[in-house]
Amino acid sequence: MKNLLLYLMLLCPILFLTNCGDDDVAPIVETTVEEDKANVDQTLDDVLKCTEDIRDGRSLTEVFDNFLNMSDGESMNEEWVTNIFEELERVVDFEKIDENMTFDLAYHAGTHTYNASTGKWAKANNVTDKVVLNFPSSPDSNTNNVEFVIDTYTDEVVTIDGETMSLPKSFHALLNIDNAKAVELTLSNITYAQNSGFQIPVEISASLFLDPMNVNLEVSRMSDTSFDMTMSMDNDKICDVELASQFELTSADFENLDMDSFEKASMQINVGQMSFRTMGNLASLIAMEEPTDSEINSMADFDLFFNDFKIADIEINDEMETILILYKDASTGNMDSFLERMGEIMENLFG
Repeated sequence: MKNLLLYLMLLCPILFLTNCGDDDVAPIVETTVEEDKANVDQTLDDVLKCTEDIRDGRSLTEVFDNFLNMSDGESMNEEWVTNIFEELERVVDFEKIDENMTFDLAYHAGTHTYNASTGKWAKANNVTDKVVLNFPSSPDSNTNNVEFVIDTYTDEVVTIDGETMSLPKSFHALLNIDNAKAVELTLSNITYAQNSGFQIPVEISASLFLDPMNVNLEVSRMSDTSFDMTMSMDNDKICDVELASQFELTSADFENLDMDSFEKASMQINVGQMSFRTMGNLASLIAMEEPTDSEINSMADFDLFFNDFKIADIEINDEMETILILYKDASTGNMDSFLERMGEIMENLFG
């Protein structure tokens, strides 16, 4: 089952990161197999290009190359980064947060400035409605060119596993580097399940800007046991994708929620005119601990559509190491070269 979840996590980015096309509405005409293959190849090429754009984007470059200075999976700036955050504890009352299980924005408000010469932070009570942190983007920076701001925070009292705690309901934070926005996170509404065994949001409205990518997430509770989720990603309409999923639980007993609690589950990923859909019921598959390739293919029934015409079946083989595309004329293709290149890009992403 863990392998299945890992596969689904991989499969989503495969069809989830890109749509490089115009906004004109194409006539709905069934395509030939040769056109289908060309469309699939172009989409996968676009995925790789957009993934590279994300990897090389300003936000990830600043974090992994400058701030953390990653090399072979290790941070060369670990000592410097650790010192920054350890020293921050001297001016931010983290104990109050831990004791009260809540974040009081007004109490913690102020401008916190890092002094690179002394390695210390200083707090100025010059603002009362937000928390501001000013610090350098790298050990070599001569100025505090990073500004991190939290200007909105509300929470909700929730009972989790018999314990009362406060969890975020709305939140807004902004990270500016060299006076330009690099990251922005907005949580406009989160609702949690009461009396569950862990922190379960049942409704979410959130957006994330991670230069150059915009991500929006909406989770709606349609009834006590049924939910709709929509996630969209775009990069100035170059990488434009929507993931839609629906699931229904066997009951609203969130305290005992586990992998057997799903009554129905489905997923669809739209990439321009192309659509990846699970035609089976994923609930039975989710409940299985170690499904075989045959069980995965049968229960999930992965299909590929173009302009709402089915163009291929998708099959998983060799313990999920090979993804086959079975076209409508019985010819086949695979994603081997795509997966290899994607692996290289993702490996380079983290240094």
